[in-house]
Amino acid sequence: MQLLLASQGSPVQTPGTMKILHNPDVLKHNTLELLASKVFPAHESPARILAILKSLALASRPITPVVLDLPTAEAAALKIHTPEYLTHLRTVFDSWRAAGLIDADGCVLPECFPVRRLANGRTTKPPKDIFARVGYYAFDMSTGVGAHTYLSAISSVDLAAKGAVALTESPTTPVFALCRPPGHHCSADLSGGYCYLNNTAVAVQTLLDLRGPDERVTVLDLDFHHGNGTQDMFYAAANPCYISIHGEDEYPYYAGFAEETGDGAGAGYNLNIPLPCHVSGLREYVPALEQAVQKVRDVDTRWLIVSLGFDTFHLDPLGKFKLRTEDYRVLAEMVGRLGLPTLIVLEGGYAVEQLGANVVSFLDGLETGLGAARAEAAEAAETEAP
Repeated sequence: MQLLLASQGSPVQTPGTMKILHNPDVLKHNTLELLASKVFPAHESPARILAILKSLALASRPITPVVLDLPTAEAAALKIHTPEYLTHLRTVFDSWRAAGLIDADGCVLPECFPVRRLANGRTTKPPKDIFARVGYYAFDMSTGVGAHTYLSAISSVDLAAKGAVALTESPTTPVFALCRPPGHHCSADLSGGYCYLNNTAVAVQTLLDLRGPDERVTVLDLDFHHGNGTQDMFYAAANPCYISIHGEDEYPYYAGFAEETGDGAGAGYNLNIPLPCHVSGLREYVPALEQAVQKVRDVDTRWLIVSLGFDTFHLDPLGKFKLRTEDYRVLAEMVGRLGLPTLIVLEGGYAVEQLGANVVSFLDGLETGLGAARAEAAEAAETEAP
């Protein structure tokens, strides 16, 4: 596969053209999952990114290669995740290997979880047992840890953080961070739903650190599954605002309800828009996105992060919406017409054969919308000029 590369620091992109960030280390993570009482290779696989890269190359879209800056990435992750959790992710596979519990190409899966009823509501602490500790830091069995899981996850965090930096340096140039594994299900110390580190949350915090707490950041989560981890991290905060359109009564099952609107300072800054799964195509999705876009405007958003999943596609094995490839262009244009500095962080999407085309459709639509917004703003400024 021949990629069109833009050298880091001197990108080929003209102002306003999408900047796409990729680190090949995100391809190294490869694990198993337990789903429907069966263990098999995880749907979240390296083939997803390879399919996207192939379609981007065919569309002549340049890729900016990124090399992991480990100390900076870990510092960014520690602003979102607990030190104990980060240490667990970094060391758990090697601990199991040293104990002779797993092969070099194996996968660590949890087998026991500290559910609230088991602890009678009390706060638990990390167990000493090597088996129990895995379940302490996970909430499902779709988030196995392999030999390269930590490298890929921290590289994904690095992409999100660098994407936020790039956006602040050139706000008129949208940025797409090709993150893998995804992150929006992961909370401060819990992995789940293929997510180990919350890339979107890291991008939010990076923007707030760079621009200050008074500049509103909004997360628009367009994955089929609710981003419970991102919501949890910012539920009591007024900045960012979190908005999610997702499948009703679907994974992660215990979050994403319309009545979840935020706590304390965050009251009113959390908007969930669950949609009925089997009837939600473009006709049903557009009104939901219109509601979300209006919320973005209402909270006076300055920076937009799109937590973007393509498991809304009608052929996706893990989603139940009815969106088609051409629909992503329509929806993305609606987002682009907000005219905001925009960072896209990749989340889910598992229909591998069509994934690349869906991504290109969305990027095309976003650029069209942003261009229209810029033209309208220029025309308005010319009209108001004396």
